[in-house]
Amino acid sequence: MSSAPAASATRRTTERRSHQRYPISLKVDYRLLRRGHVDGIGSARTIDMASGGVLLDTKATLTPGTSIELFINWPMLLEGVCPLRLVMWGRITRSDSRGVAIQTKQHEFRTAGIRTSKNGPPDSQVRSHRG
Repeated sequence: MSSAPAASATRRTTERRSHQRYPISLKVDYRLLRRGHVDGIGSARTIDMASGGVLLDTKATLTPGTSIELFINWPMLLEGVCPLRLVMWGRITRSDSRGVAIQTKQHEFRTAGIRTSKNGPPDSQVRSHRG
């Protein structure tokens, strides 16, 4: 009898994610979307991020199945001078004591203008990269 099926079953139960997650804490502003309209806004912090999703720490209760748009001020500058903002679109898949899990469908980096107020940077899209 081969041990391959047992090893395969163990791997599936210990790690179900298909994307590597990275622990990173960044401020997030979000918009909840329903039928193409904004249904709510809020802010949170990332717990971890991957190309396929984000785990958020938020005080708000967010409903699984809801479409969401995330705005994250990226910690790296484009060419060392221009602030970037990561914009992600997806769906809330889980909301519990561990956090709010978002499965991302699309993302892009946008350039962000010079910060002129305490409310953060204006959203001036000069260049974007869709993922």
